Amino acid sequence: MVILVSLGLMLVVTQVKSAAYVNDWDKPFNFNCPTGQILSFVSSINDNYYEDRRWELFCRTVGYTKDCVKSDYVNTFDNPVTFTCPGDSVITGIESYHDNHYEDRRYRFQCCTVSKRVPSDCYTTDYVNDWDGKLTLFVPEGQGIKGAMSEHNNYYEDRRWRFTLCTV
Repeated sequence: MVILVSLGLMLVVTQVKSAAYVNDWDKPFNFNCPTGQILSFVSSINDNYYEDRRWELFCRTVGYTKDCVKSDYVNTFDNPVTFTCPGDSVITGIESYHDNHYEDRRYRFQCCTVSKRVPSDCYTTDYVNDWDGKLTLFVPEGQGIKGAMSEHNNYYEDRRWRFTLCTV
């Protein structure tokens, strides 16, 4: 019995260690969902030593995606992010790099349309994280992320995030 419990605990620890972070502290990342998928989960943890965030991103299958476009960088350091995918597209990727002088990141987004689906019934979430806190966004089944907004605070050297979700 003890052996089974130990194996079970090892399995849980292994699963936690294998978190799918797409970047390391102070490092850039460029994450895009595979064709036919959109972002379904966004998570991020902050570290006050590095004054940066590590990001965890997952995708879900929605059918056929097409007409993908990557934005330019949508913010300058220490300034807000206010981004909405154009037309009938939703976010399928995020790219970012960090600057140690500003202790902030710049962001750009990839947006794709989902064949035979038009985003509707959109709403904006409350902030999904506090300063220096864990960010967690579960995108409900049947919805996609249409937009992302954040503000930077120089005291905390961090960002708070909100997202616009739509039925797709």
